Amino acid sequence: MNWKSIKLLNELFEKGETSKEIMDIPLAKRMLEMEYIVYSNKSRVFKTNLFDGYYSGTLLRNYKQFQDLISKYSLQDTNFNETDLIALVKIELNKGAILLDSQSMKEISTLYFDDAKYLKRGTKLYEAVLKILDVETLPIDEHDQQYLHVLHCKNKIPKIVVLCENDNQLRKPRLDDIELWFAGGRNTAKLKFVPEPKVSFYYLCDWDNRGIEIYQDIKKNLFPSIQLLIPEEPIKLSKVKSDWKTKIDYSLFSIEAVELLEKLIPEYWIEEESIKHKLLVR
Repeated sequence: MNWKSIKLLNELFEKGETSKEIMDIPLAKRMLEMEYIVYSNKSRVFKTNLFDGYYSGTLLRNYKQFQDLISKYSLQDTNFNETDLIALVKIELNKGAILLDSQSMKEISTLYFDDAKYLKRGTKLYEAVLKILDVETLPIDEHDQQYLHVLHCKNKIPKIVVLCENDNQLRKPRLDDIELWFAGGRNTAKLKFVPEPKVSFYYLCDWDNRGIEIYQDIKKNLFPSIQLLIPEEPIKLSKVKSDWKTKIDYSLFSIEAVELLEKLIPEYWIEEESIKHKLLVR
C-alpha cells in the first residue's frame, strides 16, 4: 500500500467517502467484505458505522506519523509504500545513533529496509534518507579507501596485473597468470600505499569521461607504467549519456589508444563490461 492509498483511507475516515480508486487496495476489498465500507454507485466509496473504530485502532497512528514526516521533510512529490515510510520514521527516530556510528548506505539499507542492496543512490528514497539525516551523502562500503580487492591468479605468481574500474571481472573465474585488482571506481587514493607491479600492468575501464579521467590520474600520480587495456574487435560502441568533457593528455596514451579515442569523441563511449580481450578469456 503506497502513500496515495493511505491518504485515500484517511479521507474516507475524515469525510466519510472517497474515490473508487481505493478499491485497488487489497485491504479495501477486505473491508468491503467485512462491511466497513460500501461501494454502491461505482464512482465513490462510503464508510459504514463500523469503519471509524477499525481505522482508529489500526491505521490512524501510522497515517499521522507519515503525514508529519512528509510535511517536515517536504516529501510531497513522493509516493513511497508503507514499508518504506515505516523505515523512514524509524530512521528519523534513530538519527542520532546513525550519525554517531557513521552507518554506511548498506548498513542503513540492511537495518531499516532488510536488504543491503535496497537503498540506491539517485532514488527518491535515498534522497529522503539524506534529508532526514541532514547529510549530503552516505558512506558506501564498496568504495572504502582502506583496502584493495584482489582476485589472485591460479598460478599464484602473476605475469600481468589488470586494475579494473568496475568489479565485473573479479566476479568471474580466476585467470591462469593474470591478477585482477579493484580499488572502487574513482576511489583510488588507497593505491598510493600499493607498490607498483614489476610485471606488465594495465587499466581496464569504461572508455568515457570518468574512466579516462581516472586512468590519467593514476598514470600521472600513482603508476607511471600502467597502460590502458585496448578493446579488441568486435568493439561495441554506445551513444554517450553525457558529453565528453575530460581534457585528454594524449602523451599518456599509446598510439592505438589515441586512435580509438578519436573514433569515440564526442559521440560514443565503450562500457567496460562489453570489452573483449585475449587476456580476459577464461
